[in-house]
Amino acid sequence: MCRFLLCKGREPILIAELLTRPAHSIINQSFDCRLRIDRHRPINGDGFGVGWYDAHKLGESPCIFTSVLPAWNNINLSRLAEKIHSPLVFAHVRASTGGFPSSESNCHPWQYGRLMWMHNGNIAQFGRIKRKLQASLRDELYNFVQGNTDSEWSFALFLNQLDDPMNGPFTPEVLHKAMQRTIALINEWLDEEDINEVSLMNFAITDGETVVCTRYITDATHEGASLYFSSGTRFESYKPGHYRMIKADKREDIVVIASEPLTFERTDWLTIPSNTIVVITPSFNVLLYPIKDKYYNIGKRQAWV
Repeated sequence: MCRFLLCKGREPILIAELLTRPAHSIINQSFDCRLRIDRHRPINGDGFGVGWYDAHKLGESPCIFTSVLPAWNNINLSRLAEKIHSPLVFAHVRASTGGFPSSESNCHPWQYGRLMWMHNGNIAQFGRIKRKLQASLRDELYNFVQGNTDSEWSFALFLNQLDDPMNGPFTPEVLHKAMQRTIALINEWLDEEDINEVSLMNFAITDGETVVCTRYITDATHEGASLYFSSGTRFESYKPGHYRMIKADKREDIVVIASEPLTFERTDWLTIPSNTIVVITPSFNVLLYPIKDKYYNIGKRQAWV
């Protein structure tokens, strides 16, 4: 199980404000995560990645930096984080599952054109459905995959649901529908192979304008891998290591989604219900949609207050 975060803001944010400076930043979560389902393995030290969008004059595709080193032990990450501002950031610290080795090609996030993707979780017994997934792909998407993780192959499957994944930007509706179809196909193949072991699919995708993120588990009674949400007008420090989300008015000027809260300000963070798709539109509307399949259980869903 891994940890990830994403941040979308109207104004660029210094990446260090997300990655390194908060007391429970994602760098700290790489060695001190507290909400993993497999709590006997609290370390996420099998590599990391950070992706961000820069000024359009540099192109519409994201910049991505990955490494197989533990995030807490990479001085270049700390240096870059103090110098890079971006309005849209993905970050991921990896704990390998399913025997997938540590290599840069297996580190999240991945990029295709202007699209960027990451995943927290695992697809149960992925080797048993891998050939079906691969056979469903167009040639250019089959050849795109460089690593061997269920996460990257799931990205290829998502791309396959788009008519022309190199030709963005995409409407929120198009990305939402592609995400729904991706999860439905994976579930279809799991059913065909009679795989009853639980899969966890916390996926995140963006084209630099829209963000679509899921918290999903193939189970009707248990909760998915943790995922939290915070929004407001600005995310600011009030003393070293301590941050809070300021809500000066009703506008959403910054949205953060993370596997674990970056701060200990409990009222700043809301739990995203299991089996939910979250859409952040280009105009900063934050929309939640239940995934109403056979695992949907309205009694399990936590109230969104």
